[in-house]
Amino acid sequence: MSRLRCCSAVVLLAAIAVAQAPPGGTTAAPALPDLGAPAELPADAPPHLGRIDRAGLRAHAYWLADDARAGRHTTSAGQLATVRYVTEHFQKLGLKPLGDKKTFLQHYPLRRTWLDAATSVQFTGHKLDRDLAVLPAGPETKLSLAGRFVFCGNGSKERVPAGLAGRIPLVVLPRGGGRGGGSGSDLQAVQRYLDIAEQLAAAGATAGVVCLLDDQGSLGNTLNYRALLPDHAQLQYGKGGRELALKIPLLVLSAAQSQKLLAHVGMPFDQDGAPSGPPANEKASGKLNIVVKSDDKAQGTNVIAVLEGTGRKQEAIVFSAHHDHVGRRLDGDVFNGADDNASGTAGLLEIAEAFAQGGPRPERSIVFLSVSGEELGLWGSDWYAAHPTWPLAQIVADINIDMIGRPGTADERTQMQITPSHEHAKFSSLVRAAVQLGNRFGITFTSGDQYYERSDHFNFAKHGVPVVFFCDGEHPDYHQVSDTADRLDYVRMEAIARLAAWSGWQVANDKARPQELGKQPGW
Repeated sequence: MSRLRCCSAVVLLAAIAVAQAPPGGTTAAPALPDLGAPAELPADAPPHLGRIDRAGLRAHAYWLADDARAGRHTTSAGQLATVRYVTEHFQKLGLKPLGDKKTFLQHYPLRRTWLDAATSVQFTGHKLDRDLAVLPAGPETKLSLAGRFVFCGNGSKERVPAGLAGRIPLVVLPRGGGRGGGSGSDLQAVQRYLDIAEQLAAAGATAGVVCLLDDQGSLGNTLNYRALLPDHAQLQYGKGGRELALKIPLLVLSAAQSQKLLAHVGMPFDQDGAPSGPPANEKASGKLNIVVKSDDKAQGTNVIAVLEGTGRKQEAIVFSAHHDHVGRRLDGDVFNGADDNASGTAGLLEIAEAFAQGGPRPERSIVFLSVSGEELGLWGSDWYAAHPTWPLAQIVADINIDMIGRPGTADERTQMQITPSHEHAKFSSLVRAAVQLGNRFGITFTSGDQYYERSDHFNFAKHGVPVVFFCDGEHPDYHQVSDTADRLDYVRMEAIARLAAWSGWQVANDKARPQELGKQPGW
């Protein structure tokens, strides 16, 4: 689910073990816990739902949220691997392509700003060119600076010496900085970097190096959203975008990389690991290269397939889920995005299998839409809504699943959020029916209206398409490196994905389209 809005096929488990084994190695992945047999279907449920099972959901989620996918940042190698995975699944199911030029793929244009591989810090015996980030001073930079490292403390005004022209300023940020967490701390971390760049520039510097002694917390996390990392470009869609232009560029090193540079300059540390004085080697020197490039050649990618209906096949229901996430942390630790949104993508893939291979086709057609760019501002679904490959006027509903792996529980019942709720002006018969079906699976719902504009359904709702959004809400692992596949509740995911599929099955076979009901006193 998009963080920016609040801040500013079935694969065999053995195949997963192979995918998780080290390259060239023979070590098998640890055995996964037995999930038990799939739950029995309600008596009157369509038989298709039996194809949606907890083992299949887990297989997909573990592949999607594996470290090898490196957080699935839009346009990254891991996200493009995910595009191939989803495409191959749709192909195996015999679904028809519904993307551009009779393919499964739909592309949308992006402007990108990225780091050239030449970006590095070099000194005797070392070239640091990974586990780093650059906060740029503009979309184009080509800077090569050779000279002495000058210690500037924590980058505050009183610690930055004058006369930094031709020197390489070195700022050290201590452990525990920015550990508050949350969007407020991330914004404070951004301001901290802006202030450091301003102080260094005022002293004549043309660039600076920042050493983090702690990769965790906001000072590290915010770089994933605001900085340039290898295989993690800053992207701009349409006329939107958030350019963070510092006075001068800052190259930020992870804690492990920082230790190498700090050893070179002879930085003393106290027993708590904090700098205890100025570097011993005042003549330590090196070379700083920062190369930032930009162009309009990038593209985001959606994956789209359709199962044609029978009697009213010119009309369609869309099942949507985003497959992108936010990449890797500065130190290489991955934001796996298991709940957000490997869980929803796994559900989408299982639902596609259920409709394609679980029994008779429904009356209306079913479109399966796997989008990218959601985390960056709902880009993929916005492009689809503006360039639909199925006429919007013939889309009768969008069922969006985003974060379904960490539901709440009470009295053995599964608790989820849903929007638009009965308190929302866009409450519809689609949502009302989904809530009623939830009782068949022991699922109860509360309002998720705070997320109405924060996931891909919103781009359908803006065009008057009735929508329903299933979501478990935010939790402590949301947008953290701890959002891993082992923390998902696959038994409850099975029920939620089946509920979403049954909701779509009903709409696909009802004579009437879903109707907007407006605010109601109850579900």
